[in-house]
Amino acid sequence: MSDDSRTRVRTRAASPVPITPPDVEGARLRKRSMVWAGMFLPASLLAGVVVLARENTADCLTHGQSCDGTPGFVYVAALVVLVAALVTVQSTSRPGVRRVAFRTQLGAEGVFLLLLLTAFA
Repeated sequence: MSDDSRTRVRTRAASPVPITPPDVEGARLRKRSMVWAGMFLPASLLAGVVVLARENTADCLTHGQSCDGTPGFVYVAALVVLVAALVTVQSTSRPGVRRVAFRTQLGAEGVFLLLLLTAFA
């Protein structure tokens, strides 16, 4: 190699597209989000069975007494937040937004299940 080849300035322009590492955390959060969403239905069914096994629920269903409960729009609101967070986790490319949406999804699932468990309390 000659001296000229070592000191030669590169004349080609670099690629305008930055090279980014693969998004490992994003794939992991998307997978966890789907796992938690998949476990949500069995958990809801189990919570419903637990609620139906209580004495207050039986009293409400048979005699119409002690039927105080949470209004239905609160359940719907928790489900809407859950679905919006799930869609955000699966579709966004921003890591910070994805993390917050995943935590929001878990929180909305927890709130919904808590509302189910306290339905006829």
